[in-house]
Amino acid sequence: MHIPDGYLSPATCATLYAVAAPFWYVALKRVKRALNTRLVPLISVFAAFSFVVMMFNLPLPGGTTGHAVGMGIAAIVLGPWASILAISIALFIQAIFFGDGGITAIGANCVNMGIVGPLVAYGVYRLLGAKAGLTSKRRVFAAALGGYAGINAAALLAAVEFGIQPLLFHDATGTPLYAPYPLSISVPAMMIGHLTFAGLAELVITAGVVAYLQRADTGMLRLTAPDAPLTERPDEATTAIAWPTTRKLWLGLATLLILTPLGILAVGSAWGEWTANDFADVSARQQMAAASGNRMPPTHVPQGFERLSSLWTAPLSRYAPPLIRSASFGYLVSAAVGVGLIIVCCVIFNWVLSRGRRGAWHTPRSRRFVERTVAGLLSAAEHSLYAEHTARGSGFLQQLDPRAKLCGLLGLIVAVATAHRIWVLIALFVVALVLALMSRVSILALMSRVWIGVLTFTGAIALPAIFLTPGNPIYRLPLLGWAVTAQGLQSAIFLLLRAEIAATLSLLLILCTPWVQVLKSLRFFHVPAVCVVLLGMTYRYIFLLLQTAHDMFEARRGRLVGQLDGPERRRLAAGSAGVLLGRSVQLANDVHLAMRARGYVGEIYILENLRMGSADWVHLSALLGIAAVALWLGR
Repeated sequence: MHIPDGYLSPATCATLYAVAAPFWYVALKRVKRALNTRLVPLISVFAAFSFVVMMFNLPLPGGTTGHAVGMGIAAIVLGPWASILAISIALFIQAIFFGDGGITAIGANCVNMGIVGPLVAYGVYRLLGAKAGLTSKRRVFAAALGGYAGINAAALLAAVEFGIQPLLFHDATGTPLYAPYPLSISVPAMMIGHLTFAGLAELVITAGVVAYLQRADTGMLRLTAPDAPLTERPDEATTAIAWPTTRKLWLGLATLLILTPLGILAVGSAWGEWTANDFADVSARQQMAAASGNRMPPTHVPQGFERLSSLWTAPLSRYAPPLIRSASFGYLVSAAVGVGLIIVCCVIFNWVLSRGRRGAWHTPRSRRFVERTVAGLLSAAEHSLYAEHTARGSGFLQQLDPRAKLCGLLGLIVAVATAHRIWVLIALFVVALVLALMSRVSILALMSRVWIGVLTFTGAIALPAIFLTPGNPIYRLPLLGWAVTAQGLQSAIFLLLRAEIAATLSLLLILCTPWVQVLKSLRFFHVPAVCVVLLGMTYRYIFLLLQTAHDMFEARRGRLVGQLDGPERRRLAAGSAGVLLGRSVQLANDVHLAMRARGYVGEIYILENLRMGSADWVHLSALLGIAAVALWLGR
């Protein structure tokens, strides 16, 4: 039932990913809200249980094989939403590391076995076991039919997905591009095996585990039996922590793990899981025909199937580690690795959810917006203080006359903007790094304040050029077929390098020069006074505005009591924005009146006299010389 790459078209795969995404999102939300000490260990054990159970292949009519999934018992113990996560984790691990199911078809396999199957099993169990006691035999019967119905619903959905491919996706001659068999063949071929052996295996597993839990720990059955008689409610101590029973489940899982080599005794592939090479192999073609109503497959591999089937090569493909010669031992090692990966994934999942939940406990939802805003304001103020502190340092650029810095760095920026050779841009980037190190500017500061932000913003702009610029194709995306051209890649690299270097040089000027000296230097170069006024007052006004906003939000935060609902939070945010706008206008008027009262006309006055020494002239000449050489070599 694991659909490999190539059997479903990209459009079908994308659609099923879109169908699965809302279920994954809701499942994460529900599990996060219900997080406790027993749920995450149970998700781990049932994800691992499902992984191991699916390795026990059973012979089916027609020479194919099938397996149980464990979806029924997962849905009964964990509930529908947590079981979706458990089965989906197992399917992700199988596809990525073992090639059992394609990466393009993860969405389809999760919809079939991880979403529809558990939901059907849960619905049947709740319907047939309604109001029955936790130890009632009716619950065992309901669990058995739930598991049986769930796996057959998943198989039917997979058969439909296979069967509609020839109808929707074929070439001009009618030859299928992906799965070759229509609905009239795919549905009987899939359902005969699952209505018999595979379905019965799921039935026995689900009923057996429920019967065991009725004797060992009925608290595990309480989550999905809210209508059970209250007289059977387990003790709170037993309900709170399920580790004793969970340990027994892990021991049972370890036993299954040791027995996994029995899963390769069944000879043959599952229906719809043949490889591209099987279409050219005579014996494989005969097996495909025997399992498909004696209808031979196409003589050639379908075009779309051939293109997608080699999209991903799993490191432990087909549960056969390349360094282990023994098939049975390799199968056992693969099972152990898969269980270990599932445990690691669930531990990380538990850690992420626990952090988010601790934050939710200690931070009321009504205050998150205010706290994030205040944190942002304080961060902006800290950046300003850092710039002023760095500008007063004793580095190379800090010792230069501000006019020399302004002229020299602007010359380098002009050279960056006009360079048409990548190696020249790389050399200028090295010059910028050397200037930063000589000026004692932290590389981490440049990375966090310039490089990452510019890469994100400029990269989003440059990315389309890789595909849209005409030129020689050097790579083609596997699914979309978009061609990456050499000219487009070169244009994107030029844009990224120019933006990164220019932003780095600009930040060095700001970090290594007090703002008032920058303004004074601009007037020295006869920049109009009105421009200097706008720059200077905008810079100062920003921090006055930040201080006003900070004080307002702190006052608002101190008056909040309790937790606000969604509409109240939105009204609070809108009201705060309105008050801030009114105060901003008033502050602007006050600042303007103060400027006029003091006769400010845009001239910058500082206490220290700016004098160009011989060292300043030498360093300015060196910077302009580097810029001139870059202009010459980069033309």
